[in-house]
Amino acid sequence: MAAVCVTNRQIEDCRLVLPLDRAGACAACSCPDAVLQYGFCSLPSGSSVFTVKSGMFKPILLFVLLGCIALRVSGQTAAKQSAAATQNSDPAWSPDGSKVAFMSDRDGDIEIYVMNTDGSNQLRLTHAPGRDAHPSWSPNGLKIYFQSPRNDPMPQIYVMNADGSQQRQLTHNAGFSGVPLCSPDGSKILFQVNENPSVDPSHWQIYVMNADGSQQRNLSKNVANDQVPRWSANGAKILFFSDISGKDQLYVMDADGSHRRRLTNDTFNNHTGVWSHDEKKIAFTSDRDGMWEIYTADADGSHVVRLTHSAPGLGLPQWSPDDSQIVFSLPDGRSRDIYVMNSDGTGVRKLTCGAGTCPI
Repeated sequence: MAAVCVTNRQIEDCRLVLPLDRAGACAACSCPDAVLQYGFCSLPSGSSVFTVKSGMFKPILLFVLLGCIALRVSGQTAAKQSAAATQNSDPAWSPDGSKVAFMSDRDGDIEIYVMNTDGSNQLRLTHAPGRDAHPSWSPNGLKIYFQSPRNDPMPQIYVMNADGSQQRQLTHNAGFSGVPLCSPDGSKILFQVNENPSVDPSHWQIYVMNADGSQQRNLSKNVANDQVPRWSANGAKILFFSDISGKDQLYVMDADGSHRRRLTNDTFNNHTGVWSHDEKKIAFTSDRDGMWEIYTADADGSHVVRLTHSAPGLGLPQWSPDDSQIVFSLPDGRSRDIYVMNSDGTGVRKLTCGAGTCPI
């Protein structure tokens, strides 16, 4: 049977799924137009199937049967299940702590939304075909940066006003450009680039550019897979994860790409680290206890504390501006929603409930 890609919300329905490794995730599923995007193989907008989980995030159902046997999902079926299983993810606090930007497929396509930090007043900001994803705020809270494939074969970096107006493209690269984050002084943007996904779907490099999209520069310059760069609060350091050691581990480098050093040295994987605003702690995801969960540690990687016990999945945990809370996404059956918890893991509270506000 010919292999096909499967939507991430359909993965639970697959009786037999190929155990995909990062380097071969897209090719193994016979999706020639797919590219590895933040742990997913992503197909162009308008396809009847959208994404397939890669081994980078350890899908639970892993079997081998003479190749890849998976479930083809028609556009009609996918649309019906999208209505029943909404995906809300990648929350980002506004600098003043009053708003949370996030991505959601509640209206049939993945778009950028914003809401109050109590989950109220959820508003859609983008209305473009394709996967508008990974929002982040400018330090003054007036702009939101994100990635979108709306005008190019591969996603590019965009910026818009915080109310969704004046959306403007910043990059025009041949490869995949995504997961942007503005520097604390507003002058630079960190992002990750795959210069040639068709040749090597797992070769991500960390780039920096001016806030207007000019003067792009590769900070990684290696054969490793470097992902999800995060600024320190003073803009002097960059936290990221890399597989250069054979396992995904957290690393730190100077803002110019120099003095790269390993922060974690484990036999398991550590992903998506982010500094607290006082730079005393980091929050990150790890599979050290068998499932992907959220942890905190001191800024030097010591004193690791597990915060969640039911949050397997993707997404970058984000500190509130005063470091008292962490916002994150959590799967609930086939859906995924945005939650907030105290920085010690207590007081977990749900902010989104599928396609709307949670009942009081």
